Amino acid sequence: MFRNGIECISGILVHQDIVQLPELQASKEFHDEPSHLPGSPEIPAHVAEVLRQIKGAGIPRGEGWVGGDSWFGSIMSAVEGKIQFGVDSTWIIKNNHLFFPMKQLFAVLKARFGDHPAGHWVVFRATIAGVKLFAMAYAWSQKGVSYILSTCGSTEPHPIKYVSKFEDEWGRPTWKEIPRPTISHMLYEFLPLIDEHNKQRQSLLNLERCWRTTNCWFRLLTTLLGMSVVDMHRWDRNQDHSRLLLRQVGEDDDVERRAIDALKIRKFSDLICG
Repeated sequence: MFRNGIECISGILVHQDIVQLPELQASKEFHDEPSHLPGSPEIPAHVAEVLRQIKGAGIPRGEGWVGGDSWFGSIMSAVEGKIQFGVDSTWIIKNNHLFFPMKQLFAVLKARFGDHPAGHWVVFRATIAGVKLFAMAYAWSQKGVSYILSTCGSTEPHPIKYVSKFEDEWGRPTWKEIPRPTISHMLYEFLPLIDEHNKQRQSLLNLERCWRTTNCWFRLLTTLLGMSVVDMHRWDRNQDHSRLLLRQVGEDDDVERRAIDALKIRKFSDLICG
């Protein structure tokens, strides 16, 4: 997901099957190049994908922002994006925790707020390879903690609070507002674009239903093709010639916009399959 001015695309958030193709990834740009982290570890698949997406999006140096979920998020992603392209970034950190002080953040969160951490957060700051970063542990419930890494943004409370929905002790649905930091609010405003991408592949295009098969390999190929088609379609929409078509039907005409989206996605698949 990128942000440059008012443009947002979500291609960076959709390649969850990318790790199943190690040989293909190793042949792509940036993969296995030395990074700028201490010790110069080689750039893995998830960081190489981030860098290719930043490069392909053409974000002006010093003006853009990129954010993503835990598959793409790491300190290396943030550092390499900033050094190589001058792009700030914000990430969810989960498995790619090299140099990330996850245990230490949780220990401080627990020490400060005990068994009632919801709506609180703690922040560590550091400079790695000349890039200023902050790592944050944010408790969005009494048990749920999100770990966020960013090169930009504010950790001050955002005026719009997170709405937590749950069942009370009698099983009735209820909710309450929980404070959250500004940088977390911004990131979570854009992360639902992942779901939009999946809806386009599974609903509008829906190749798996059109091309029914009992062959598991053909099914896998169909899924990968659907991901590629939607990626290409979203990239095309980010270009000026696609926006012109959408302007012709009107910015508020949601029905017509969806129809154009569906038609264009299917045209892409027909072209590739042909």
